[in-house]
Amino acid sequence: MNEQVVIIGAGMAGLTLASYLAREGMKVHIFEQHSLPGGYISSFVRDGYTFPAGPTSFGSNGIIFPILKELGLEEKKRFLRAGHQISWGDRDISLHTSKQVQRDLAELFQGDRKGLERYFRWVDTGGNGFRDMIESGIMFGRDVFKSTLQLFFRHPLFPWAGWVARGQTNRSLHERYFTDPLLRQMLNQLGYPVMSGQNTLGMWISYFSDTWVPVGGMQAFTSIFVRFIHEHRGEIHLKTRVKRIRLENGRAVGVVLENGTDVPADFVVSAADLHHTCFDLIGMENLPSQMVKTLEKARPSESVFVVYLGLRSSPELMESLKRFRESHVCFTCADGNYVQLVLLSKDDPSLAPPGKHALYAGKTVSYQDWEPLKGDDAAYRSCKAVYTEEIIRRAEEFIPGLRNHIEVQEAASPLTFERYTSNWKGSTAGWSWNPEYAPHFNFTKDLPLKNFYTAGHYIHNPGGVPTAMITAWYIAREILKKGRN
Repeated sequence: MNEQVVIIGAGMAGLTLASYLAREGMKVHIFEQHSLPGGYISSFVRDGYTFPAGPTSFGSNGIIFPILKELGLEEKKRFLRAGHQISWGDRDISLHTSKQVQRDLAELFQGDRKGLERYFRWVDTGGNGFRDMIESGIMFGRDVFKSTLQLFFRHPLFPWAGWVARGQTNRSLHERYFTDPLLRQMLNQLGYPVMSGQNTLGMWISYFSDTWVPVGGMQAFTSIFVRFIHEHRGEIHLKTRVKRIRLENGRAVGVVLENGTDVPADFVVSAADLHHTCFDLIGMENLPSQMVKTLEKARPSESVFVVYLGLRSSPELMESLKRFRESHVCFTCADGNYVQLVLLSKDDPSLAPPGKHALYAGKTVSYQDWEPLKGDDAAYRSCKAVYTEEIIRRAEEFIPGLRNHIEVQEAASPLTFERYTSNWKGSTAGWSWNPEYAPHFNFTKDLPLKNFYTAGHYIHNPGGVPTAMITAWYIAREILKKGRN
């Protein structure tokens, strides 16, 4: 195949797509504005500590491992299972199985014992069916009719679980089943309060059995694909920003780089932020009016503020860190707010120097609070310092003596994530977790540009690594089919 394909963005969607196309002999060029490939799935190193630039872990969702296997790459040897726990005050509960979590919570929230029984019956029914569904290959469009029949035969109550979740959010489900305000609040904070009830089921599956961390950090995972692309003569152009997608007679014919270079292509795929793709790379004037209206109403997913800490060890700190039964902790503080704590080096000690510890501490924040600080460096630094101190103070409720052991400290705000990933408003998972503000497009129908495609975590809700990779898988099939014809 001699077709040339231009891919905008070297996140997991762009890298997955390039891997499939390069393997089949297509001439693949990825243009990435950052100095590292991977997008959110990348890492940075400070004085021997390795920190994730985006998520601390991800679920396969029946997608990531099959894609690795299909490409002939090693599968689970490169990954470690990560665990989760919820904590508040001096209480800690690991999240291993629905029955175990139900039992442990019922001992502490006696008034909600019956509600917990009903809620986790729903989680079990829906979760078991959902797990079978994603492991059946149905995500890849394989044997859909047969797989669906088998699913309903094995899990006859699965439709009931879907009906319960219909029209519900994470928050409304917890209000429906529980009366204790603290219990509601803690479970809301495990995911996003406004995410759909269906996503709540997916959350529990991930926590119980499908949370993974790449050995060596997120960049190690990205590097698997980078090496594969280079081995198949694909090219990745870093620190190279695309300014515009070139259109002629309703067809994508290439891109124009920021330096003015014109790059022709038989196919153009944007694996970049969809808001940026439509309004900046394609241009509002080339979009149908209805699509413009829909995009203007859309909202991105929440952003986060994160503090990355490298910790020297001591007997005092080692005693405090024993509270990490699992590496991922959602901790509800004394004032009712929460902080997400991840002891990165618990799962993978290579992420910290020998005998030391790497810690991630963060929480969701509003981009609107940060947007006015653009261009005002002094105000921005001051705000970052205030947020950093707040996060460390909250983390210290869980890890007494924490600040006395800090030897490396970095912080990232929504503006940091926006600057490095170009994700609209520093969004972390594509469109909003609230279905009301998450648009759904059929680009073949809604934006009929020939030889143009979009991939990434903005294409389907919820976003994330599996969504990015499965959209790339489908687009690779479509492009290869056209190329062979």
